[in-house]
Amino acid sequence: MHRAVLKRGIECCRNTGAKCMRQAGIEANRRTKFRISTTDSDHSMPIAPNPLNQNFATQTINRVWLTDITYIPTHEGFNYLCAFVDLHSRKIISWKTSRNIDLELVVAALDQALTFRSPTVGLIVHSDRGSQVASESFRHRLAANGLVQSMSRRGNCYDNAPMESSLKSYKTEEGQQNYDTHEHATRGVCDYIERFYNPHRLHSSLDYQSPIDFEQAIN
Repeated sequence: MHRAVLKRGIECCRNTGAKCMRQAGIEANRRTKFRISTTDSDHSMPIAPNPLNQNFATQTINRVWLTDITYIPTHEGFNYLCAFVDLHSRKIISWKTSRNIDLELVVAALDQALTFRSPTVGLIVHSDRGSQVASESFRHRLAANGLVQSMSRRGNCYDNAPMESSLKSYKTEEGQQNYDTHEHATRGVCDYIERFYNPHRLHSSLDYQSPIDFEQAIN
């Protein structure tokens, strides 16, 4: 919040910002403890090695993409969000939602990322060990585009920490909305990613720039 105020050209110290927040009744959102697992790693499909190995330092965009799936509660049942994030800029480069947590959801999000970014051969795509990303269809799609698959160690969320952080931001800042329908949830995802997260959300890892501002600065 302090950095956001400074970016608007308003000079103040952190303590003053905190005092104003208290007076206005503004406080950080807190996630509920309830969660469900979206990873089905109990399968016999091949597991990729982990060349990323928690090395989250990159030189430029389109060198490492991260992906994962999260759930969105609605009155019609769970809606599922699959997103791809560029590790260097933290930009959500593609996303798709579905009523089903299946292969089609992940492939649709991957195809969108490929269309938007046109990566070169050798880009690493890192994920957990879920059955969707371990499937033959997903692996062949990566190979056909010259992409290298990487998977986290079993049950180790730290291997995909930046992606976990991006989804946590969504769940904390937008995902606790009370959605009536799947369509309502999808509109909420679109609004959060395209109108706030990518263009405006400040990241400490980007020297308090938004993903879009960061990418524009390096181009």
